[in-house]
Amino acid sequence: MVSIAITFAVSLAIGQDISLQASVDRPSVRENESFSFVLRASGQVREEPDFTVLDSMFEILQRSRNTQIQMSGGQTAQVTEWLLQLMPKGAGTFVLPSISLAGALSSPIDIEVLPSLPGDVPGDIFLELQASPLTPYVQSQVIYSLRLFRSVSTGRSTLTPPAVNGGEALIERLGGDREYQVVRDGRNFVVLERRYAIFPQSSGLLTIEPATFEAVVIAPSGFSSVQRFRAEPLELTVKPAIQPPAAFPNASWLPASNVTLSERWSLGTGAFTAGIPQTRTLVLEAEGLLETQLPELRLDQTDGIKQYADMPELSRETDEKGLKAVRVERLAVIAQAPGELELPAVEVPWWNVQEQSWHVARLEASTLFVAPNSEQGNVATALPVLNGEEERSASGSAEQLWQAISGAIAAIWLATLVFWWQSHQQKKRKYLHPSNEMPGYESSRRILRRLRRACNDNHAGRARELLLEWGGLQFSQSPPKNLGTLAEMLPENASCSVRDLERNLYGPGAEQWEGAGLRANLSQLDATIPAVSASREELLPLYK
Repeated sequence: MVSIAITFAVSLAIGQDISLQASVDRPSVRENESFSFVLRASGQVREEPDFTVLDSMFEILQRSRNTQIQMSGGQTAQVTEWLLQLMPKGAGTFVLPSISLAGALSSPIDIEVLPSLPGDVPGDIFLELQASPLTPYVQSQVIYSLRLFRSVSTGRSTLTPPAVNGGEALIERLGGDREYQVVRDGRNFVVLERRYAIFPQSSGLLTIEPATFEAVVIAPSGFSSVQRFRAEPLELTVKPAIQPPAAFPNASWLPASNVTLSERWSLGTGAFTAGIPQTRTLVLEAEGLLETQLPELRLDQTDGIKQYADMPELSRETDEKGLKAVRVERLAVIAQAPGELELPAVEVPWWNVQEQSWHVARLEASTLFVAPNSEQGNVATALPVLNGEEERSASGSAEQLWQAISGAIAAIWLATLVFWWQSHQQKKRKYLHPSNEMPGYESSRRILRRLRRACNDNHAGRARELLLEWGGLQFSQSPPKNLGTLAEMLPENASCSVRDLERNLYGPGAEQWEGAGLRANLSQLDATIPAVSASREELLPLYK
């Protein structure tokens, strides 16, 4: 049993009624063990001691103050104690310097900090980190796994989430904690595993800061102490975005492990009838991306077909591979006349991070065979055949019946269309044209003024931050998290300027960014949403 020495140092202030006494709970500790430091002041004090002299060698984990009034020999005295929990920042022999208070000084204290050794209590707890890949592309997914091994009991504890240094990154938690048991070197450990998806937002060297586990560790002897355990930092070498292929010069940057594009029809492609709507559902899925990175699908117009677009649905799924982003777009498709109609192909280029090459998710062009709307003829055929005057009477009655039915259907359809149009116009005015009284309107104006200054200063990083902040206000229902997604939402000139900024920030061989091009198109941003709406008049949102 190692006895715990209590070291005291006493100093009396000359010409003062205050005396200071400093102590530690033991003269030697391990580098990942905390220890107690007590400063005791006898006498009335109104000031706080300066503990910043400890910062270079120790980290202050906790700090408390306690004041008591003591009586001795008929006299009263005030005693104030400051209790600090200190964690060494490294191994070695250190001197706790004198602490000053109201002209009084405590005496320095020697303390030895020993390195952590295998087999000690620190060996009963350790951290393992893993990141894959270590050389990702910008805006691609990195799976970060943190495993905490424990073979002793712990009390109150904290486990720090990952943080990055040297660049920007989006960090998303992947599911809940997993807990299981393993055997290492004949010893049983309880393992807590926590996983994250990290998306670097700038190329270059990115450091994942050391993970830290801090806990009250209860040793087999029953002695408990606050201990801290650190894992080594991890470094990622983030590669820049690749220039899009010549066939898709305006392609969004989608670095993924797999991208698929699928469709389904509510009635099937072989069941088209003129004037009867069908719902076409397009599903874009990407493994290793956030849902906000998925671009809007570009659908070319086809003569003889009207398409009415619903609001897209964005979601994500989590599995062993990480995140899978899902974008669902639904359209009401109405063929206006019978015959053969060609639907053009739908293509989404993406960068395969595993094969390191451009791929294209594609829906092939298809031919729709549209049947005439023969509903009236079919019903007439089912009527019984009469002759003479009865036949003429029945024919007239049938004709009147069909006229009534057709009129009713037309009236219902027209009423539905008028109701939808009025509702849509109200929503569009509310969504696309915020009034000057709305707080977001003025905020957007202020952001654009700051963005103009960033363009004048040719400050690419600041321009990126302000563009995304502005996009978050304008497109609050689906805020863009990167410049590529924002560019998809803007008119052509502004979109090109934003893509130029993105290529400058993330592309290879980037030069000094010139903000004049973006500044020249800032006027478009004031009217961005109405302009985008007008450019998509052929794809009216049917179910907003």
